Amino acid sequence: MLTFRPAHAVDLPELEALQARASLAAGENVNDLISNPDAMVIPPENLSLSVVAEISGVVAGFCTILPTSLDGAEVDAVFVDPKAWRTGLGRALLLYAEQEILTKETRSLGVVSGRHAVPFYQSLGFRESGVVMTRFGPAVRLIKTLNSACDRPADPRAEQTE
Repeated sequence: MLTFRPAHAVDLPELEALQARASLAAGENVNDLISNPDAMVIPPENLSLSVVAEISGVVAGFCTILPTSLDGAEVDAVFVDPKAWRTGLGRALLLYAEQEILTKETRSLGVVSGRHAVPFYQSLGFRESGVVMTRFGPAVRLIKTLNSACDRPADPRAEQTE
């Protein structure tokens, strides 16, 4: 059974390990990530703005959304264990995080993504807005516009499946 919960400090080592597995499995910037393991460290202060997805009590993913202004926020992380890729977990996780973390004042949600995840974000209403340089090279910048509370996603718990 799929459940969501807030992230806690005790989750940090497990979430960092999951992030490393997912990042390396994605196949982008693998050598850079291996050479720079600090790139896969999660700042402890981000945990209060993170949600964890569990399948039958086992951590399967997490999402972090950070405020950037009074009306803007940034998806800092959506990581799903590679064993659960293409199951709808990432979608349910991001929708749940939007519901739980974003305020009614949030009008835009941004993300910087590698090419492999662009279709995922586009399927959730994000639109490409340019290319930005990151530590390991160019990445795609995407924005999702939220005009009102009506634009908030429906409660994703209704879509939960194993």
